[in-house]
Amino acid sequence: MTLAAPRRLPPALPGEIERARLGNGLEVCYLRNPQAPIVSTALFYRVGARDERAGASGLAHFLEHMMFKGSERFAPGEVDRRTQALGGANNAFTSHDVTAYWFSFAADRWSEALEIEADRMRGLRLDPREVEMERSVILEEIAMYRDDPWDALEMEALAAFFPEHPYGRPVIGVEADLERAGRDELAELHRRYYRPDNALLVVAGDIGADAPARVEAALGALEAGASQRPELAPARTPAGEIRVERAQGEMTRLLLVLPAPPADTSDHAELRLAACVLAEGRASRLQRSLVEEGQLCLEVSAALAESELASFFTLTAELLPGVDAREVEPRLRDELALLLAEPIGEQELDRARQVFVADWVNAQERIHQQAVTAGIALAQFDLGQPARLLARAAEAEPEAIRAAARRWLDLAASSVVAICRPESAR
Repeated sequence: MTLAAPRRLPPALPGEIERARLGNGLEVCYLRNPQAPIVSTALFYRVGARDERAGASGLAHFLEHMMFKGSERFAPGEVDRRTQALGGANNAFTSHDVTAYWFSFAADRWSEALEIEADRMRGLRLDPREVEMERSVILEEIAMYRDDPWDALEMEALAAFFPEHPYGRPVIGVEADLERAGRDELAELHRRYYRPDNALLVVAGDIGADAPARVEAALGALEAGASQRPELAPARTPAGEIRVERAQGEMTRLLLVLPAPPADTSDHAELRLAACVLAEGRASRLQRSLVEEGQLCLEVSAALAESELASFFTLTAELLPGVDAREVEPRLRDELALLLAEPIGEQELDRARQVFVADWVNAQERIHQQAVTAGIALAQFDLGQPARLLARAAEAEPEAIRAAARRWLDLAASSVVAICRPESAR
């Protein structure tokens, strides 16, 4: 018997990696990759929507906004103006598990990001007028989510899938909670968690040998003192199938939510491949059945979340006008049932592997994306998690994928089936 040649995989994180910890507890990861004269920084705080108590949803996201609204050295809006004046880019995001801020600058001026981060960690202003102005911005954002049929359907479905658990609450919060939140609550969240010993900094790109000295000079004197993150009870998903139905918009939308393991555990890579088989690319099963040949849907997708404590698998379908959900839902169910019943053919699996690896390479093309990937891995799991996921996906065999699907993707065992019909169907 001839053994197959081992699969050649790209590095999960390009470049040379060095790790350090400052005296105040700040964890630092240097990712040296001189593919372009650019340096990106990504500062992660281990705090997110999961750390909010009931009735105080949206605080972590609110504070993320306020980090751009004035500190000791930088007036409201100045962080963005300064970034643009230096030809850089910045952004931030809040999830249930973390809050992160990233900058990208030319390699000769990236230290500016460190100065900004140090200043708003040490001396965030939280001016009451700015708090009120930003509250209005976020309330408008919540209204936009509520008015978007997909966003509204997803929020309702996840609330049913993770009942009485922070993962079931929207990261952006709800209006009633945001109306009650004020400067004091934001300041307390900042004081408790925005400290170097609860933070992780990734510096990626064309960094020189003096990078550690720059980080120490900018951030080494910040005082530690973060609060211990509270333990979170495991998320319980529904026993059996729950149905959610609403009417909004002009098209019918279907969303299936099923349980999945966290990204650092077994079965996650196998389910990622299952998602590729189902809906990634024109040759995938659902694309052929519902879009290309069936002419029933405008688009379909399958995806896995990568939350730290509990994940979920989603199948979505946006139906063409006039198509009834009763025609599409059985096909989604049949494809899931087939995945549980029969191993994937080797040719189809090889295509899924290639799609998975290609998507991974494309997702890591830019320096700031590499910094964010390293930061998520370190903040939620460990730095080896991306490489393990990539290798496991490349090696997964048909029977292992079927076994994972049987453990997790059984609609009758635990799921939410959510349907959004056109408003005219009320």
